[in-house]
Amino acid sequence: MAQDKTLTIKKLSQLWKRDDIKVLSTKGKKYVIMSDIHLGDGGRADDFHHNEKTLTAALTHYNKNGYNLILLGDIEELWQFVLDEIKDRYQNTIYKTIKSFGDERVYRVCGNHDLEWYPPPDPIRNTPVPCTSVTEALKMKDNQGNARILLVHGHHGDEESDKRAWSSKYFVRLYRKIEPYIKFDPHPSATKSQIKKDYERILYACAKKLNVILICGHSHRAIFASRSYAERLREKIAEQEAEIPTNPNDTKLIEKNRNEIKELRKKLSREKRKKREVDPTDPRGNPLPCYFNTGCALYTDGITVIEITNDQIKLVKWHNDSTKHPPFEEYESGSLSAYSKDVVR
Repeated sequence: MAQDKTLTIKKLSQLWKRDDIKVLSTKGKKYVIMSDIHLGDGGRADDFHHNEKTLTAALTHYNKNGYNLILLGDIEELWQFVLDEIKDRYQNTIYKTIKSFGDERVYRVCGNHDLEWYPPPDPIRNTPVPCTSVTEALKMKDNQGNARILLVHGHHGDEESDKRAWSSKYFVRLYRKIEPYIKFDPHPSATKSQIKKDYERILYACAKKLNVILICGHSHRAIFASRSYAERLREKIAEQEAEIPTNPNDTKLIEKNRNEIKELRKKLSREKRKKREVDPTDPRGNPLPCYFNTGCALYTDGITVIEITNDQIKLVKWHNDSTKHPPFEEYESGSLSAYSKDVVR
C-alpha cells in the first residue's frame, strides 16, 4: 500500500484543528486502546477468531479494573463480511463483553475497514441509536489540561484504504472466497503487515510537524515512543552482550545472559520473518517520542494494546498461551508528560 505523505499531513492537520473533535481527559483516568481486531464470521477466512478467548479475557480485565475502552478503527472486517455475519458470530463473546463497559465508557474511532456505520445501529452500544456519521478522531489532554494527543486509525493518505477504498473492498471480498483454499498463508494479515515500511516514517513526520503525540493503528505493527519492537529487541541483545565481558568469572550469569540472548534473537528473527521490522522513524537516530501504534489483535500468539493510566502510557502484549501467568506482558512504559515536553516545542 502506498502512503501519500502530503495528503496524510494535510488530513491529520485538518483533524487536529477541528473544534468538534471530542476531547478526553487523562487526569485520574484509565484507558485501554485497541485497534485492528477485524472481526469476521468465525470461519477460515476470519483472521481474528483464534484470538477470541484472549481478547475476551483482556476486555474483562480492563472492565473490571475501571478502564475506559477506545476502539481505534477496523474493529469489524466489513470489507470481507457483512455486519449480520459478524454480529451472529461474536454477539455473545466480544460484543457482549464490550457492552458490559457501558456506553459512557466506550469510544469508537472508525478505520477504513469499518466505516459503514450508517444506517445500522452500532453493535457495541447497549442503546441502539442509529449512526448518522462516523468518528474520525479523538483528542486527549495531558495532566496539565492541554490537548496534546491525537488518536486516529491512521489510514488517512493511504491510497488503497483512503483514495480507492471501494475497489480495495471488492478485491478483498473476492479474496475471501478463495482464502480457505490457499495453503501457503491462511492468515496473511495476522502474520505480516501489508503496509509499506515507510508508513511509520510518514506518520512520525506528521506527528513531529504538528507537535502532537499521535496514537494510531492500521499498520498492524506495534510502535512505542517512535520505536519498533525489533529496535527494542536489538537494544536488549546489546545490553546482555555487554554484561558478559564485565563478569568473566561469573559462569552462572554468563550462562543466563547467553540463554536470554538466544531467546531475544529468536524473537527478532520472528519479527524479520513476519515483515514486522520497520525502518527507523527518524533516520538520524534518537527520534522524538511522538508516534505510537497499538499493533493489532491478529498476531498468531496474541494481541497488543496501549494502556494510559493517568500520566503513564504502556504497550502491553496479551498472550494466547494459557500457560503464561500473568497472561499479559508489559513491553515498554513511559510518562506522557515527559514525552509531551520533548514533543511540544
